[in-house]
Order: sequence, then C-alpha cells, then structure tokens
Amino acid sequence: MEDKHLIREKVLRNLNSIDKFEHQERSIKLAEKLFLLPEWNKAKTIGITLARHPEIETETIILQAKKEGKTVLIPKTFYPSRKMEFKKMDSNHPLIKTKFGILEPNELAETVEKEAIELLLVPGVVFNKAHYRIGFGGGFYDRFLTDFKGETVSLCFYEQQIEFTPEPHDKPVSILIEG
Repeated sequence: MEDKHLIREKVLRNLNSIDKFEHQERSIKLAEKLFLLPEWNKAKTIGITLARHPEIETETIILQAKKEGKTVLIPKTFYPSRKMEFKKMDSNHPLIKTKFGILEPNELAETVEKEAIELLLVPGVVFNKAHYRIGFGGGFYDRFLTDFKGETVSLCFYEQQIEFTPEPHDKPVSILIEG
C-alpha cells in the first residue's frame, strides 16, 4: 500500500501535466454536472474554496452561485489549530493572501455557522470509489467534516481516481462528480 504522501504527489504531477485549456474545459463540464444536481438547486448557502491550479477550477461555480442568488462562503483557516470557518464572500471585504499563497476572506467578513451551510464543495487531490479523499495534507476538511450535517460534493478528474484505504478519521463525501 502506497502512503498518502506518495499517492498525492503522483496525482498532483499528473494534474500539472494536463494542458491548461483542457483543464479549464473539463472543470467547466464538471461544474455543469454539479448545476444539474437537486442538492445544488435546493441549496441557498454553499461553501467552496478559491481553487489554485492544478485544482479543479471553481470560478465558474462561484459565478453561477452568485447569479442564482446563493450565499457563497469561503474558508478561513487558522494555524496552528488547523481549524477553519466559513465567511461570506462579498465585495465589502477584500480577500487576503495567506502565507501559503491561498486567497481567504479577511477577519472582518461575516462568519457563517457550520449548520447554515447547505452544500459544501470539498476539495481533494485523490478520490476512491467509496468517495473517500486524500486532500492537500493540512487536515482542515477532515476536522471540519467530523460533525458537518449538510450535503458534501467533490469534483474530480479521472486522473484523480486511485484506490486507497482510508484512515479511521477520514470522512467520505456524499456525492462525487467525475469527469
């Protein structure tokens, strides 16, 4: 059994080798599948990350959510506790870049309670058939998902699908959209 670190590195290499135009087109196709889900249509409040390459692009999803009048929430991370909370994405509170180069809401943006998030798009690097994921290694989502009650969805390219044995603390996502 390969360890998570090796699997993650291998998949990230594969994702980085995808042509940028193809990556964009495939990300949009996955987003279009998401928009057809009843869970998407029902949700008024969604949590989503601001993706960085080679992650599946999320800009299309954020723009569609805003167009549909959904409340868009972006994670804010805290170190060294490795906890996160979700804050409203709005034009009154500009995003700030973390020391890891990730854009996050600033401290003044409104925090929304976990229970109010109806649909959470969970990022990941690797996914197995049982919808378990290997993330980027920070453990933020594993911690957040322990008592999350809303719907969880992940998008993944076929290059990200590798069988692995999840660890006891891992939580699967409800829906995995593949393409």
